[in-house]
Amino acid sequence: MMSNTDFAELTPKVEAFIGELIDKSSLDLRVEVQEIDAETIEVIFQGFDLALLLGHNAELLDALQYVTRRAFAGAVAAGYQIDFDAGGYREARRQELEMMAVKAAERVASTKVPFVFDPMNAQDRRIIHTALVDIPGIRTESEGDGQMRRVRVLPG
Repeated sequence: MMSNTDFAELTPKVEAFIGELIDKSSLDLRVEVQEIDAETIEVIFQGFDLALLLGHNAELLDALQYVTRRAFAGAVAAGYQIDFDAGGYREARRQELEMMAVKAAERVASTKVPFVFDPMNAQDRRIIHTALVDIPGIRTESEGDGQMRRVRVLPG
């Protein structure tokens, strides 16, 4: 785990890195970087090109998050989280996935037929697994490889 001093130095480094990415991309975006707790940095985007960032299930937002996490892989490996959001997308997505998970679980419970979600990223799969972990008579598992990894909801 990094010391508090290292973490305090991480935030401005992440902010500078993101700022340079945005400048070089020519996207009309503003960024706010804040420390959420002692281990989490949140990067919030605003601006005219928000729609580009959130299009196609927020692929560009996810890509920027991925590149940044790779650039700061040492800090991430030490347990620090670097999360990206724009326009409240992450919270809305979490609520949507939780609702889909519950509907899938209800269907599986009544039909006893497994339900398989479309492929999704690790963050979204985790939301599905977590939403269903305490529902009796239902279990989840991930299947597939890489970008084709998906969640199966199973009876039992």
